[in-house]
Amino acid sequence: MYPISLQPKLLRVLQEKEIERVGGNKSLPVNVRVITVTHRNLEEIVQNGTFREDLYYRINVIPLHTKL
Repeated sequence: MYPISLQPKLLRVLQEKEIERVGGNKSLPVNVRVITVTHRNLEEIVQNGTFREDLYYRINVIPLHTKL
């Protein structure tokens, strides 16, 4: 799980579609696809405040549930 301090940075990359290199001074465009997986209930984690709601809705586009 991403620490709460890194979540805004990941969200910015997903929304703005650009990154800035460490030590860099200009933004570079990126075109990425992100696949995420977890064994935790993200809705509960969002409610208790350890996962950002806006990031959750950004990555929860096509949920896929499997049983082991």
